[in-house]
Amino acid sequence: MIRSALLSASLLLASVQIASAATPDPTGLWLTENKRAAVKVERCGESICGSLAWIIEGGMTTDSKNPDKKLREEPLCGMKILYGFTNNPKNAKVWEGGKIYKADEGDIYNATVSVINDKTMKLRGYVGVPLFGKTQDWTRVSAKDYPACKK
Repeated sequence: MIRSALLSASLLLASVQIASAATPDPTGLWLTENKRAAVKVERCGESICGSLAWIIEGGMTTDSKNPDKKLREEPLCGMKILYGFTNNPKNAKVWEGGKIYKADEGDIYNATVSVINDKTMKLRGYVGVPLFGKTQDWTRVSAKDYPACKK
């Protein structure tokens, strides 16, 4: 009986570890593919969202490409650029139906996030359908190496 209980507990623990290993956490600090910015991804209710947390020295500091001229002096540091994602019920690694604001163009695109593993996330921005888009690989980084920008 004790052996059976220990076996059951071991199997339960193993299944929890497998489930967590199979579903990497999308939250954290992610360096964009061009290495010019890092985005802090957080839970926003049932969704995920992301804000600019680090910008390369000499990079854009204001939202100068915003189509709304009144917003062109807004600081990019801390700006929410990812929002509106829902987790795919059939694939917990995929977050879809979201938006990404591409500040260097002043445009908003539809987006999908796929967490490949604990170190890599693929973000696909697109117009209309995902077929017509571009995918970037983002890399998880440490806040120690990419200190928060000043608002």
